[in-house]
Amino acid sequence: MKELKLFTKNDCQKCDHVKERMPKGIKIEVINADTVDGLAEAAFYEIVEKTFPVLIADGEVIVGAIPILDKLESAAGMK
Repeated sequence: MKELKLFTKNDCQKCDHVKERMPKGIKIEVINADTVDGLAEAAFYEIVEKTFPVLIADGEVIVGAIPILDKLESAAGMK
């Protein structure tokens, strides 16, 4: 995987769930979509209206805690 970006929001239980369970040692950029810069980047990827968390994995948009954790585990070689 070249690029992994995890978009989260404040006070988001699913976002916290994913962040707490991310595989160790995986290179991922966590972006808070509640900040001005984070919102701008979310708009760039056209995910502003999506339910968070959202993972961008080499251009692929993945929505939802379970699919995101599955993708991260796969990227980390755990699956």
